[in-house]
Amino acid sequence: MVGGGSSGGGRRGESADLHSAARSGDLAAVQSIISSNPLAVNSRDKHSRTPLHLAAWAGHNEVVSYLCKNKADVGAAAVDDMGAIHFACQKGHLEVVRTLLSAGVSVKSITRKGLTPLHYAAQGSHFELVKYLVKKGADVRAMTKAGKNPADVAGNAETQNFLEECEEQARKGKANNEKKTEEVKPESRSIEGDNKDLKRKDPEVGNEEEKEEASSNAKKPKVVLPHLQDTDDTEADREEETEEPNNNVTSSHPSEMST
Repeated sequence: MVGGGSSGGGRRGESADLHSAARSGDLAAVQSIISSNPLAVNSRDKHSRTPLHLAAWAGHNEVVSYLCKNKADVGAAAVDDMGAIHFACQKGHLEVVRTLLSAGVSVKSITRKGLTPLHYAAQGSHFELVKYLVKKGADVRAMTKAGKNPADVAGNAETQNFLEECEEQARKGKANNEKKTEEVKPESRSIEGDNKDLKRKDPEVGNEEEKEEASSNAKKPKVVLPHLQDTDDTEADREEETEEPNNNVTSSHPSEMST
């Protein structure tokens, strides 16, 4: 271990040793340093690389696995936003890529220039790794900022042909999905319209509605104002009673009146 006069110098020495151990694949040294200084697991070198970046680049899967299980930042970005998976794909380390994907790294992660893991694997002509990435959902149509897809940067004809076939299948699949979507939409509208027409044309539904309306009308009581009617009748009776004696008096003979 590189010594130092201060604790800060000692920590920097530990970090440098950890980077060196990760790059060389010295698992025992990596374990020893991290056990004494857990924070060193995500320490950076002058190129902003972590121990995980260096182990992935060198293809030391055991070290990569240990670092992932001990709080290494699997999504950490180095210069140009390259992650551990980009370093591993650049060198064609299939087992390391598997470990990183299991640890949660995205197969579609991109660098500052728009390069995906599949771009790096294709560029290096790592055919088995290319097939594995495609199987795991890598986008064969992904474009870099320079307008290049993985097939465009493929390092050999085998890799290029495979990626072009995958790209064609992806294009056809997208076209078929769009066609199915267009076919389903009018059909759904037609079904909805037919249902509305059935509701309008169904005689039983119409008769039931008419019956309900008639029933509700029949059940509505007529508005009667008995108090007004009774009052008028009573007043009329009183007037008749009052008029009858007067009529008798009027109809009697004047002589009888004088008598």
